Amino acid sequence: MKKKLLFKSLFILLISTSLFANETNCNQFDKLSAKYIECTAKKLKTSTGEKLSEGKKKFDKSSFGNTWAKFKNSKNGKEFIEKLKNDN
Repeated sequence: MKKKLLFKSLFILLISTSLFANETNCNQFDKLSAKYIECTAKKLKTSTGEKLSEGKKKFDKSSFGNTWAKFKNSKNGKEFIEKLKNDN
């Protein structure tokens, strides 16, 4: 019983810390300073990486993503066409 309570409390603690994480505020720096540019570059890099990973997941789930994987795994065009015919 104590283990379950401890596990639940740790789980809630870990979830709550990610909910309260603040986004970096770059407005505290002067807009022409190197710190401001560095801060905005870091924010842009993280947001772009997240959107890219979401796009990759959507592409892999699509029918075109499946066809692309078959194309990459085939040795030549004839093998690729045969794979497409066998799946349909």
